[in-house]
Amino acid sequence: MYIELCEHSSKNNILSEEQFGFRTKSTKNNAIYKLTNEILKALNNKFMVRGILCDMEKAYFMFIITIIL
Repeated sequence: MYIELCEHSSKNNILSEEQFGFRTKSTKNNAIYKLTNEILKALNNKFMVRGILCDMEKAYFMFIITIIL
């Protein structure tokens, strides 16, 4: 089922290019490279760069445990 879902989303362009977690041949290294590249381009063009980074892994984990209990 996972393979079918991946093929379907790929064929129908359901996921955006910025969605790295669920795309085949796309890793967190790709996401880090894209983020770094975008930041460097903005800095080179004298733009102010700000960011808010949230680690949601633990939040989902706690949510699943709460539902199970």
